[in-house]
Parts: sequence; structure tokens; C-alpha cells
Amino acid sequence: MSAKSDRLLDREIDLLREYRTRLVADVVTGKLDVREAAARLPDDDIVADDAAGADEENADEATEAEDVAE
Repeated sequence: MSAKSDRLLDREIDLLREYRTRLVADVVTGKLDVREAAARLPDDDIVADDAAGADEENADEATEAEDVAE
């Protein structure tokens, strides 16, 4: 990849991270209602196992969301 491609890719990744952070902040603060979507989520053990393994990552995202909300 060229240096220009690397910069563009890095920028896209940064934008996606920013979007994710903003999305989490909006859900946490109630600016985005996700109850309907959450009700349609599958209720199986695979999802529960994945969520248990991601607790540390979710804690980091929640901290980022709080920072953005302030």
C-alpha cells in the first residue's frame, strides 16, 4: 500500500471509531432509543458468552462515552 492509501485507511478507521463512540454515548444518555432493536436480538448462549468476554472492552467504551457526553 502506498503512504496515501495508508493515510486514507487510517482516517476511515478513525471516523469509524468516532462514530462508534458517539453511538455508544447516544445510547447511554438516552438520545437514541434502542429498545425495539434490543427486543429483536437473539436470546442464545453464544451471545451471552461473547458479551461476557467483552466486558473489559465495553467498560473502555463506556468510559469513552461518558467523556464524550460531558
